[in-house]
Amino acid sequence: MAEKFDTSKSDGDMLDDLFAAARNDSRVTPSPDLLARVLNEAEGLQGTDPAPVAPDARSGLWAAVVAAVGGWPALGGVAMAGAAGVWIGVASGTSLMQDTLGLDLYGETAQSYLSDLDDTYAFDFTAEE
Repeated sequence: MAEKFDTSKSDGDMLDDLFAAARNDSRVTPSPDLLARVLNEAEGLQGTDPAPVAPDARSGLWAAVVAAVGGWPALGGVAMAGAAGVWIGVASGTSLMQDTLGLDLYGETAQSYLSDLDDTYAFDFTAEE
């Protein structure tokens, strides 16, 4: 079977040959009449400059928080991630809970206190006044 492509040239050389042939083809050069019609139609479709729009006068804590997060789409993503975390936490049952606080919150074992987890939450009754 005959080879369809000249393999002695690189891809870049073959592309250069194709582009040169396209530039030299007189059929692809648009007529001045066509260019004038296209430009006239484009000028007719262009409108005047729109009136400047005043920026939103909203300012406050909530607007600053929404802007800092990245706008409403990003805030929606954060809310969806939070909802997914709650769903995964509830649906997993006790299989993922390793500590006593998680099991206590789920109601599987005896209660524990924050002072059992960390001494900084406990009252220090030995402190002198």
